[in-house]
Amino acid sequence: MSPPGRPAIDGLLPRFVGGTLEIPVWHARGGTSTGIVLLAAQLPRSVGLREEVIRNVMGVPLEGEVPGNRQITGLGRGITTSNKVFILAASARAGFDLESTLAQLAARKAAIDWSVNCGNMSASLPLVAFESGLAAPAPGPNRLRILNTNTGIAVDATIGMPPPGAPLAPDTEMPGVLGRWPGVALSLVDPVGSKTGRLFPTGARRDTFGGIEVSCLDFAMPMAIARAADLGVAADEAPEALERDAGLRARMQPLWVAAGLAMGLERDGRRMTAEELAASETVPKICLIAAPDEAESAAGAHIRARYFTPQTCHRTMAVTGGSCLAAAALIPGTVAHDTAAELEPLGPETADREVGIGNPAGVLGAVIRGARDGDAVRIDSAAYMRSAQILIRGHTPIYHASPALLAHYRDRLADAAA
Repeated sequence: MSPPGRPAIDGLLPRFVGGTLEIPVWHARGGTSTGIVLLAAQLPRSVGLREEVIRNVMGVPLEGEVPGNRQITGLGRGITTSNKVFILAASARAGFDLESTLAQLAARKAAIDWSVNCGNMSASLPLVAFESGLAAPAPGPNRLRILNTNTGIAVDATIGMPPPGAPLAPDTEMPGVLGRWPGVALSLVDPVGSKTGRLFPTGARRDTFGGIEVSCLDFAMPMAIARAADLGVAADEAPEALERDAGLRARMQPLWVAAGLAMGLERDGRRMTAEELAASETVPKICLIAAPDEAESAAGAHIRARYFTPQTCHRTMAVTGGSCLAAAALIPGTVAHDTAAELEPLGPETADREVGIGNPAGVLGAVIRGARDGDAVRIDSAAYMRSAQILIRGHTPIYHASPALLAHYRDRLADAAA
């Protein structure tokens, strides 16, 4: 059941062991996120059966909600940044090498969000593609163009591959990750308007909700940006402390709900309700910002941020969220631009501009390529460097497979053996 004409590494194919279904998985890290990568060719076409596989693999409830679930029966790690499953396939579309589809999970919920991408975890996809035979590596720089089916945004991933038999070079160090690991240069291609079709979905560079000024952007993903001080914090707190702050949550939730309604965010082809936005695990993101202090400025930061997904606070800074904040900081009239220190806005000539973002792990940079002519803004891409690694590869048993899932794999294995 490997992709046609492509070998599976070390026989990593679906199988039955003692009557128990086992699914091949890659447990991988990209940037500061971890998750599972599955091959599309080894999964059922049915969304329902795919979701059943994912829930079992990650240890979330098979149905409904279970408050306090710790995912000890699966491979998920509880926090949003380690509760991701990518489904990876070779692309038949002109100009693309791979297609990725992200399933974002929450520990307590059976519901899976298929509406977002993960830039950090995307850094791991070239490693899996080369190992699984979805792409053929060559010594030297290899560029793979990956289409994310959740958002329609393309990412160019470039990684230096060694000669056959040689190891990948551990040449990249980044905040929030111990040590040096193989580096992957990622560039978001044409990321404006991923969900709404517009850079500023409300039509304004800043809005006011409940007396708080907010800039709403859709750049790689929809996000609301507000000054931390306006919500009673400094954006220098530990993520865990912010998550425990019930007062902060009470102030933030109406803000992201109002922003989501004003941006016209949709799910399944219809406008999301206030109740759906309040419970959403993925959209809109919300970012609380402040000017960097002296030490952060010396380390290259132009702005300080605490980034929420929106229910939890990111332990560092997401790739998509960082790119969105960096773009906002370069555009006059936004809350981010007014807050950033020593950062000139985009000019009339197309150029690459790096923005340093202070976060709980240090300073992460995003390079925005674009130009501005008066009120007209054009942004072509956002680039960033991440490190990546394969944590483990192998099979995970599906102990509670439904009769339909078992029948699917028994039929496919029988057809493959015929």
